[in-house]
Amino acid sequence: MTSARTIPAYSLFGQPAGLVEPRFCHVERIGDRWKLHAGLVERHSHPHLHQMTLWIAGSGEYYADEEVSTIRAGTCCWMPAGAVHGFAVEAGSESIVLSMSDDFAREQFAGLSQFTPFHTWLIQKFDAEQRGWIGSLFARMEREYGSTGPGQVQSIGSLARLVIVDMLRMAEDHAGGTEERGGESSLLVRFMSLVEMRLGERPGVEALADELGTTPYLLNRACKAGLDMRASDVVRARHLQEAKRLLLFTVLDVGEIGALVGYPDPAHFARTFRTATGQTPRQWRDDRMRAIDEASARDRGE
Repeated sequence: MTSARTIPAYSLFGQPAGLVEPRFCHVERIGDRWKLHAGLVERHSHPHLHQMTLWIAGSGEYYADEEVSTIRAGTCCWMPAGAVHGFAVEAGSESIVLSMSDDFAREQFAGLSQFTPFHTWLIQKFDAEQRGWIGSLFARMEREYGSTGPGQVQSIGSLARLVIVDMLRMAEDHAGGTEERGGESSLLVRFMSLVEMRLGERPGVEALADELGTTPYLLNRACKAGLDMRASDVVRARHLQEAKRLLLFTVLDVGEIGALVGYPDPAHFARTFRTATGQTPRQWRDDRMRAIDEASARDRGE
């Protein structure tokens, strides 16, 4: 049986994970650290940094949790703090990466309530026309980071906000999004934050609604308007996502993982997981670990 491995955690890539200073932001190119990775960056996480990356040259594969996406010039990736990700790209590939502390990111994205960027990764491929605009925003971030003039940090934050707005619009277009309602979108953001805070408890929708000072009906309506999901499905999906991350990137046994995502009864966790994925947690872990090992071997040319 293939066993899970512990996922490396970094501050910036190659640097030990640790707390970052308030309102931290950093801009660099993957080429700046090419000697460290030569285009192959194994799955890892940044516990205290959100990252926004625009690929400007080359092609390859990008890993986000258990998903694999092809990337090319014009692909933009948003990875929230703690998201497991990595990539394998051809020689000559290049990207610009903006890393942000949580307080800085929340300051920039305040009001973008149709999106829950602090626990949801997003990958968008911009066409040739859009690529020029997005590329100009990242190029300006890069220039601002290299400057010492007043308003440097504010300028970088404003540019990042423009990028995420365009990514959100594209995602909404692809999903056939509905018109946003201000009150409902605000409730949705508070609900998603509460789900995150109570990740190990799996409280019911009625209890969550009561804690938010609303009703299950209004909470379900906000979730339907913003995510096209019922509130209970949102909770279940977030717990499933976290369970998958723990199965892939820790050596915890299935029972321990179930308890961490609100299922103290291993049998209940196994049934719920199988209903959602068609496999038991152990089967899912073995299959995904085998696929990851095979992909890594191919990337290394073995």
